[in-house]
Amino acid sequence: MSKMMLNVNKHKSSKALQPGRVNRMSPGYGMYQQQSAKLQMTPQLRQAIKILQLSTPELLDWVQQELQDNPVLELDGASAGGWEQGVGRRGAGLELLQHAADHQPSLEGHLREQLSFIQPMSRTLRRIVLYMIGNLDTNGYLEPTLDEIALTLHVQADQVEQALAILQSMEPAGVGARGLRECLLLQVRALPDSSPLVPLLIKHHLEAVAGYHVHKLAVQLKASTQEIKLAMNVIKSLNPRPGAAFHAGDVKYMIPDVMIDKVGEQFVVRMNEMAAPRLSLNGQYERMVQEGGGNQEVRQFLRERLNAAAFFVRCIEQRRWTVYRVTQAIAEEQIEFLQKGAAHLRPMNLRQIADKVHLHESTVSRATAGKYAQTPWGVFELSFFFPSGVSRELGEAASSESVKTRLRAWIEQEDRSKPHSDQKLADLLTEEGIQISRRTVAKYREELGLASSVRRKRL
Repeated sequence: MSKMMLNVNKHKSSKALQPGRVNRMSPGYGMYQQQSAKLQMTPQLRQAIKILQLSTPELLDWVQQELQDNPVLELDGASAGGWEQGVGRRGAGLELLQHAADHQPSLEGHLREQLSFIQPMSRTLRRIVLYMIGNLDTNGYLEPTLDEIALTLHVQADQVEQALAILQSMEPAGVGARGLRECLLLQVRALPDSSPLVPLLIKHHLEAVAGYHVHKLAVQLKASTQEIKLAMNVIKSLNPRPGAAFHAGDVKYMIPDVMIDKVGEQFVVRMNEMAAPRLSLNGQYERMVQEGGGNQEVRQFLRERLNAAAFFVRCIEQRRWTVYRVTQAIAEEQIEFLQKGAAHLRPMNLRQIADKVHLHESTVSRATAGKYAQTPWGVFELSFFFPSGVSRELGEAASSESVKTRLRAWIEQEDRSKPHSDQKLADLLTEEGIQISRRTVAKYREELGLASSVRRKRL
């Protein structure tokens, strides 16, 4: 990588304000010599830093662009085999980004397919249903009002009502609802032999159900607490977001930059060739510049392109080496995680790794941002290995991730009729030597998307 430039500015000296007299003990006005050091961020240094902090998809885009723009740059022969078959030097592109996770059909596609099987139906009615399908939010709720739909499509109100009934008869149950209560009632309608208390609670007492006010509801509705609990359990089994499962969201590409594999009793770090392409300079163009002859302007152009390509190749190799060194240090520090899983992830910060590999913290930060490692326990962003810690006995520390793993396991294995309270979970952690407050337990539980003990309670 390019070096930071050191500028030394020398200022000319002149006589003091009072000729023949210099007061060296007190500050004053005047001209004097002074050397100053200043770090200058050159364009080459900016490029090197930028390449280091790029994620893999961003890097591949940049490499593709450089291959197209610079005629002297090419994929190394040994590296090209790891890329798509038939990738040419120019114009073919890098068809690498095919690592998107499979996703389910969209909600719109799912509903359109069902609509195609509903016969007979007038063209107008089908047009209204299609319009409604196209105006569902990601939860499956209908956004425009029926009056707005009638006005927009220039149709009668009763036709819109008919179209809504068709939409709400489709799967998933609850789709096409205009609010939470209607969504839940549509699902209850599809349930066989549900208690009449269920729709009653949904229509008039949903807030009390959310707060699990069993005794209060039993008194108000003149029902037994057992009947109220059974009705609550039915409501809690319903899906308030029926369309969410079909919402694919943005397609995310995840190409691991490094692999951490277990070989025998050791863990070996290796770079993923598809994530860090090896580049080289075209030998024919290099010889043309070295041998001279030909057009002077062409030789000058090629010389400039060769210098730019050589620097770009060095940046790519430096990025590869830096990410490898940082990952190797992380693997050594997080050996228990690699051996036993997330519950054994230990607290760690950037400074620890920076000191270990003799790099600045900012360099380690850039080397881990947006980079992924494939481990025996799955694919993780390198920043995952720098969790915060909580206090533990004997001066040790436990990572927040390991605490969350314990919390999730205890909650999944608990007796649902007597779920663990946050205080009970804090006590269980204390028994393992992890000092943590009830409030912190509640925070971690919410980050895991787990409900409170009151809402987890089942008969």
